[in-house]
Amino acid sequence: MQFVSKTPRGPSFGSATPNTAKGGERINRHTLLTLYEERPQGDITLEEFESLALDRLRVLKGIEDVKLRNKSDAEIQAKAEKLLQDHLEGENNEETRRRDQLSHYILRLAYCRTPELRKWFLTQESELFRHRFSLLLTIDSDKREFLARSKLEYTPLEQQEKDLLLADIQKVMLSQAMKTAEVQQELNGTFYKVPFQAVPDLVAQRRVLLRRGYAYVSQRDLASLVVQAFRAKLSLGLAEINKQYGRMFPENDTRLKPLVAGLSTRYLGTTNYESAASRHGGVSLATLPGLAQRHFPLCMQTLMTQLRSEHHLRHTGRQQLSLFLKAIGLPLEDALIFWRQAFAPRIPPEKFDKEYAYNIRHNYGKEGARKDYSAHNCLSIIRMSGGATELHGCPYKRMDEASLRASLSRAGCDLSRMEEVVSKAKGGHFQLACACSFEGMHKGIPLDSGVNHPAEYYSESRRVWEEKLAPAEGGSAAKAQNQSSASGGAAQTPVQTPAPRART
Repeated sequence: MQFVSKTPRGPSFGSATPNTAKGGERINRHTLLTLYEERPQGDITLEEFESLALDRLRVLKGIEDVKLRNKSDAEIQAKAEKLLQDHLEGENNEETRRRDQLSHYILRLAYCRTPELRKWFLTQESELFRHRFSLLLTIDSDKREFLARSKLEYTPLEQQEKDLLLADIQKVMLSQAMKTAEVQQELNGTFYKVPFQAVPDLVAQRRVLLRRGYAYVSQRDLASLVVQAFRAKLSLGLAEINKQYGRMFPENDTRLKPLVAGLSTRYLGTTNYESAASRHGGVSLATLPGLAQRHFPLCMQTLMTQLRSEHHLRHTGRQQLSLFLKAIGLPLEDALIFWRQAFAPRIPPEKFDKEYAYNIRHNYGKEGARKDYSAHNCLSIIRMSGGATELHGCPYKRMDEASLRASLSRAGCDLSRMEEVVSKAKGGHFQLACACSFEGMHKGIPLDSGVNHPAEYYSESRRVWEEKLAPAEGGSAAKAQNQSSASGGAAQTPVQTPAPRART
């Protein structure tokens, strides 16, 4: 299937806004905004195909994250603007338009396959469209040109009918806590009479007057009307691509089909944790207990707790914890000693060396194919299935409310944040729940980048502690960290360092 030419042609409308592209050219924002009704044509390399898809995913997931954090409209607008500039902006208008069109249609392929994927994509793309259209409302000529170009012909309310409804419209606006001056400005503007089902969000918020099946939409709420039209067209487009999916990607397609299918679960963070480990001094057997108590995310704290009480973890749990410890800098020699001692009450040293040591060395790339295995990211952990007796996977997904509250309390999460964490987890926003718990365990300091990997949580926790919390408590970060390790060690199984029994 062909996608784009490298220099797509398109019409140019209106004047430019003050924003400029990376190459210095002014961005005509209203010419870039589109309902995506025409598919791009041409050729594209697999490398650019993947790169554009991931860039747009970073934009959509970033907008989702800031919106779910209950930020203000102004904060959401600022975040969306920065995400667009960082990930989808090209050297000029043509390149920016090309990147926008391509990345959108690539993700249509990835998110058309199931109702859940379509719902997520519809929601995030609609939020992005709402942000971009809202910028047009500040320039009336740009708005009119976009509506005309998109064939969105909303008929303004006739003055005679408007006069009859003006008092009722005013009451609705005043009920929204609008200032009198703002209400008067809106009443002097244009209103649109549309079927109420065209603006379900405004109806749910009681922001419009309803009469005989019609909603009377002000200029201020025109964005909601246009967004619903965009959403309807996008929904039909996703359904159409879903019907053609089998023809576009036959079973014998081993190049593009796996790439497209994997986009919805791609990890977007970094995998380079060596610099973070060296910056924080790494991890040793002596410091591990204190670091685990203060800086490990709840998923890893849960596994450490089970390991300490049961002296055993099954394979999936061992893999999850072992690769995490490797990622944050625990050396192989220390890892072998740690696991041998943790298993010691149940597993004799000889049996450990025979049945378990190989797998640990394999994780470190010292056995078998000698591959450098990466630690599981959050999406992988969320997809794991853990039960009542198997505590691997994501605790925010697996635990019931009572168990989650108890675990958060043991981890030191502030009570003021705990209900928000439980609410996010209950709503299925597991990574946001983890980010909220980070704030609850770090005196309200936010984790703005979100949580995409347990090692990211660990690294940020150590950075926040060393740069902000430890100095605020009246001591150096190093001294405070040593005290943390000592106090943590008292609560943990004492760590000794005998000579390893297994060859490494």
